[in-house]
Amino acid sequence: MDPSAERYTFHGFELDPIGCELKRAGIAVKLEKIPFELLTLLVRRRGELISREEIAEALWGKGVTQDFENGINTAVRKIRIALGDDAEEPRFLQTVVGRGYRFVAPVEGQVSAAEPPEPVASQAPARRAFLLLTLGPALAIVIGAWAYWMRAHSAESGKPVVIAVLPFASMSADPNQQYFTDGVTEDIITELGRINGSRLRVIARTSVMRYTNSRVPVDQVARELGAGYVLEGSARRDGRKVRITAQLIRTSDQTHIWAQQYDRDLDSVLSLQDEVASAVAREVRVRIASENHGRSAAASRIDPEAYDLYLLGRYAFNQRTEASLQAAVGHFERAIAIEPSYVAAHAALADSYAALVYGNYLAPSEGFSKARGLIAKAKELDPEAAEPWASEGYLNMYFDWDFETAEKNLRKAIEINPSYAAAHDWLGVLLTAEGKFGEARAELESARAVDPLSLPILTDIGFELHYAGRNREALEALRAPLALNAGFPPALFWMGRIYGMERRCEEAFRAFHAFPAVLREWQPLIAAEGYLAGKCGMPERALASLETFRTLAQKRYVTSYGVALVHAGLGDTAETLLWLRKAYEERSHWMVWIRRDPRWESVRADPQFAKLESEVFSQ
Repeated sequence: MDPSAERYTFHGFELDPIGCELKRAGIAVKLEKIPFELLTLLVRRRGELISREEIAEALWGKGVTQDFENGINTAVRKIRIALGDDAEEPRFLQTVVGRGYRFVAPVEGQVSAAEPPEPVASQAPARRAFLLLTLGPALAIVIGAWAYWMRAHSAESGKPVVIAVLPFASMSADPNQQYFTDGVTEDIITELGRINGSRLRVIARTSVMRYTNSRVPVDQVARELGAGYVLEGSARRDGRKVRITAQLIRTSDQTHIWAQQYDRDLDSVLSLQDEVASAVAREVRVRIASENHGRSAAASRIDPEAYDLYLLGRYAFNQRTEASLQAAVGHFERAIAIEPSYVAAHAALADSYAALVYGNYLAPSEGFSKARGLIAKAKELDPEAAEPWASEGYLNMYFDWDFETAEKNLRKAIEINPSYAAAHDWLGVLLTAEGKFGEARAELESARAVDPLSLPILTDIGFELHYAGRNREALEALRAPLALNAGFPPALFWMGRIYGMERRCEEAFRAFHAFPAVLREWQPLIAAEGYLAGKCGMPERALASLETFRTLAQKRYVTSYGVALVHAGLGDTAETLLWLRKAYEERSHWMVWIRRDPRWESVRADPQFAKLESEVFSQ
């Protein structure tokens, strides 16, 4: 249907359902999404009495379980305010008590005779509070938007289109379904990320998830994320039925380019997301290498229960506490038991074990060994999935100390999915360990471009500058994550580390003491405080850190690298080298920093240290 074919005018108002606009005398009238959808429905069926049940079904879907009464009342009230209507003497919207509503004003304009009007929910206007009706389909929306943009601009511009997929809103009555909606959002981001990175950049999950349940204006989102387009949507799950709605907005003028609604069974959600991503690419006219796009055939047939467990696992993984990571392991293991060919679940389980090692909750020999087998299985199931390649690169760096292979695998992940921020970030970290600071900074900036509000990435930029010997710039860089979250532990940690190296002891301890109580047993913090205490002439505090390590070792793995650091702060060379050798033997992932960590300056000239350094970097 020609978009210009559906326009309505009544008493000086102009209603454009496709463009999602209501104007009076050429001036836009603000109206949120649900009231706009209701007004569109009433105008299209002007003169008809529409029951409240019909309205609820059109706006929220068949079989809606939530209380829609208040929603309808609120929408009607906002319509009347926008139109200047009077409930007692209505010119536009008539209430038939106990039955429903009727639009009574004379209307000019009509839908093209070529095809009947679609349900209002399928041509959703733009309302931010309720904008998310389904994440998978939202991508289809994006598709239309991009088709428009690419036809108008892309041919002339070498810059990639930047899109932010905002967190879809959960419309389920059950608040415990939030994990499902978050999972749909992530899957859409992942599928879009497979598109040619020279033409399309997708803002990463960690940046967009900050807008969950937020009413931040689209233009502000555009400024903060650098996005030319925003995809909004929502998801509602009712048993095995899923409704996903989405709309694409051009941020420059907040024009709603496209909208769509999808109703599917739960077991077809994965194939739906792939369908949407394909449509986006087709409409945007972005060339996608066939080998880099789409899920495997098996992935599209994932058992719904396994998919649900996978989403629960990913939701837990994103919390990054020891308890949540252990919970994630359980969810992913059950998903794999149900669906042994589930690539994403294998990769996610591998990352969970790696995260447990990185947090020093598991010994490297245990956690990384489990991760290796899972990565191999994921690559066997789908060699063109980016995540297993990046996970393997991470393992190559931190456990194998094989930097050449790590770089190759991380670059392979980026080739498959140029919008995979973690791969850029990890590659930047690897290059930092190798002392290739210019290349490292470029990769970290690429990670930030994809994920501009990621606190870990912003922090990694600061730590890279520190290891490059640019402490003043590093401190300045670390103000960025702290401006977003003044209590972000890793940023506080690196602030303290840098102050400590400059012998600004009071400021360093102040940064470390800002850590929440729950992280007082975080091993990097214990080591940093112990080293600092020794260097600042507080040997009793350093010895207390060693005692903390001894106590902690009675209940979990303790990295010998951290113990060695405390001895280095105390100036005990023999004990420092003894514990460093133990760290080497236990394959502590901290050993990759032995060449860059300035805290080893007091022992760097010792032949035993030089031998250890050579052994790590000659793997």
